[in-house]
Amino acid sequence: MLAQAQQTPAPSIFGAAFGATGFGAAAAAAGGFDPSKFASAAPAAKAEDGDEGEGEGDEDVEAECKAEFKPVVKLEIIEGAEATTTGEEDEDILFEAKVKSYRFTDGEWKERGLGPIKLLEHKTSKKIRVLMRRDKTLKICANFYVQQESKVAEHAASEKACVFTTMDCSDGDVAPELYNMCIKFGSAEKREAFTEAFNAAQKKMAALPADAEAEDKAEEAAAVAEEADKLADALGETKVTEEKEEE
Repeated sequence: MLAQAQQTPAPSIFGAAFGATGFGAAAAAAGGFDPSKFASAAPAAKAEDGDEGEGEGDEDVEAECKAEFKPVVKLEIIEGAEATTTGEEDEDILFEAKVKSYRFTDGEWKERGLGPIKLLEHKTSKKIRVLMRRDKTLKICANFYVQQESKVAEHAASEKACVFTTMDCSDGDVAPELYNMCIKFGSAEKREAFTEAFNAAQKKMAALPADAEAEDKAEEAAAVAEEADKLADALGETKVTEEKEEE
């Protein structure tokens, strides 16, 4: 029985009409599907007819992807010297240390960032400013000139931190405002070194000749000094919220 079953051919699934000639031949005879049109030799034959088809058979598929798309946001590629331009090229570093900065707003200390803080002296004008950038992003989180009215004092809750009041302008186009600042260092020694460097910078700034703009702001500076004294006294009682130290 098994041998007889193996010798008996299975019936055609598609019927007798396609059993002898096959699907392609029956369709071609009816004027429908012509498999010769899809043969691999067809493109080569077309190329021999004239110059229009020359090279089409060897066309690179990746070469077809040449469409240009206009980006929604255009980012400029900065190379060479411009890539390292920070605005600090014309300044000398008088002091530098890695710190965490805070600013007192809305009744509490809010962290501004972690990164290096610098005392920078301009090579031409000799003006000195405090500049701090966040690590990796380099975003400015403190930027102000050393002012005579600012009094740097050790924070009552931590010997590693100091507090002072100044006109900070690190928020870009936002108008500078009077803020209570707190800078926390890695050690008390670094905090003392900053205090000494800041006081020395104040003496240098005081020795500079007064310009017209400084004279116009004399009254404003006096008001800032009075307010700074009040805030400095109040800050002595304020606690810095201790946060997890970042490496």
